[in-house]
Amino acid sequence: MFAQNPPVSPPVVVRPFDPPRTAYGSGHRGIDLAAETGQEVRAMAGGRVAFAGLVAGIPVVSVTHAGGLRSTYEPVTATVAIGDQVTAGERIGEVAAAGGHCGGEVGCLHVGLRDAHHYRDPTPLLASALLKTLRHRRGDEPAGR
Repeated sequence: MFAQNPPVSPPVVVRPFDPPRTAYGSGHRGIDLAAETGQEVRAMAGGRVAFAGLVAGIPVVSVTHAGGLRSTYEPVTATVAIGDQVTAGERIGEVAAAGGHCGGEVGCLHVGLRDAHHYRDPTPLLASALLKTLRHRRGDEPAGR
């Protein structure tokens, strides 16, 4: 099973997954989480770093996980290298100042997930962390927790 570790804390979705209708159609092939430049980025699950470098001038880190899933994080200045083994929750880099598609005042970390054939919505993998964040913000957490 894929571990549920948020890549940034707290995990707040600012743009949800919106899959394209066709392979080359428009859409949003991941989710954007609120993040600030320099904020730590952690692996959602253990695996091996498949890529750490620039894609179209944007710093990206990709991690291949058991079962053929691959998570991708951008814009991220890597603190890991291709081939490194990482554990769930391990620091893989920090949110870069440049790149990505979250312009304006609100920064973000784009998190993608795919299997061998399709992009997948990473939101369900972060469901418990997202729920805790919402409860904490609203004050709904039961007493004693």
